[in-house]
Amino acid sequence: MKQPKPFQYLKWSARFLNFGYYLTAFPNFSYWLLRLARPIYVQRETFFNRRIRYAGLILGGGILPPEEIRAYHYGAKAFVDNMKKALKANEQGKPVVWVEWILSSEIVNAFDAVPFNPEALNVFGNLSGQDVPSQLMEKAESAGFATEYCSAIKLTAGAYMLGQTPKPAAIIAGSHPCDTNVAAYQGVRHLTGAPVFFFDSPYWRDEDGFDYYEKNMWRLIDFLEKTLRQKINWDRLKQIVENENKFNFYMQEICEMMRAIPSPATMITPVFAWVVREIAIGDPNGTEMARRMYEVVKNRYEKGIGVVKKENIRVLWWNPPVAFFAYVFKWMEDEFGAVVVKDFIGDVQMPQIDTSSEKTMIRDMAKNHLYLAMARQCHGPVEYILSELEQAIKEYSPDCLIFAGHAGCKHGWGVIGIIKDLLKKRGLPSLFMNMDIMDQRHATEDDIKRWITEFFRSNGFV
Repeated sequence: MKQPKPFQYLKWSARFLNFGYYLTAFPNFSYWLLRLARPIYVQRETFFNRRIRYAGLILGGGILPPEEIRAYHYGAKAFVDNMKKALKANEQGKPVVWVEWILSSEIVNAFDAVPFNPEALNVFGNLSGQDVPSQLMEKAESAGFATEYCSAIKLTAGAYMLGQTPKPAAIIAGSHPCDTNVAAYQGVRHLTGAPVFFFDSPYWRDEDGFDYYEKNMWRLIDFLEKTLRQKINWDRLKQIVENENKFNFYMQEICEMMRAIPSPATMITPVFAWVVREIAIGDPNGTEMARRMYEVVKNRYEKGIGVVKKENIRVLWWNPPVAFFAYVFKWMEDEFGAVVVKDFIGDVQMPQIDTSSEKTMIRDMAKNHLYLAMARQCHGPVEYILSELEQAIKEYSPDCLIFAGHAGCKHGWGVIGIIKDLLKKRGLPSLFMNMDIMDQRHATEDDIKRWITEFFRSNGFV
């Protein structure tokens, strides 16, 4: 592997997303540019298109309508601002706080510090070519990080070792959704030398569990005040949380409207919004993006219009989406009229946060964090996963389920037998794919296309 220049991939991501921000200010032009250029980039990555293909695909590959592209304009701005702030803070010696992907960065934003998601290059590294995330993971594996670890954390380590992410003044990590997180972040702590705050998630999601997690939130504030030698800005936190409440409302409404037949939304919309949440929750641009997405979907819903001309297959997507092939949702829509109506990550079920006092904010943020994607399903007993799946089958009228079996999700593989029994009782056809959602060394984009195509054909859907 050729040694990249310092911050090469992060800087390229920021520059390209900034270009995307200006391009999407003209959504009709963007739509036709992406549509007319489809033969150049949609089919597969090549030497000539590797620097533009992923961006074109996450913008819908020429089949996402202009009104939704306009919403993405604001999401791109939120990404760019966070990356630029992190790079500038690193240059100027301002504290950068890493916040693991399973958590949320509201409290860090209430300090004079820059929150940074160290797993971000699992997604945005693809802007430099699909092989980049895998190369970063290889670096971590060569240094002793176990190959069995979740690739998200391996990339965190590899990216830092290769000088692609800013040095953290502090790190915030979680004990959920899996043991990999805890084990791997001990290695990350040793690697960076930064102090780490580990959230200790309760097993149950009840009042006692919320009490316990609230204490974690107060401990985090104390940790940051001592580590950063600052006091939390409560007024700033209130403003951030008010933006977050609006964001959650809009996204939850979109997810509810996707129960309609035909579905008025494409799953790439809530998944894109989830990435915005990961990087920049509370940013006004992220909230404006969610509002515009909501207005587009609401308009379709009220008119009874689907996101595809003819909805042939309604799909539940279980486990996280494929980072290096996020276009899979639009590909299924375009190729088969198959619409993913609910998934594991993009689906939002967040309670609103009471901002009337410091106490209520922290209490409700504790609840909020336990309802984040994957935290909601995977911090406790298997019944949390099964009950959500049963509810999805009941409410979203699916024709089938696709399980994206991620190599690092030991808990995900452990529950497969129980899920299969449930699906058999419900008579729901299912596809279980063996892959790594961030590392194409396990299974490629072409493998995924072939598996899904064969599954649809063998079950008579196409």
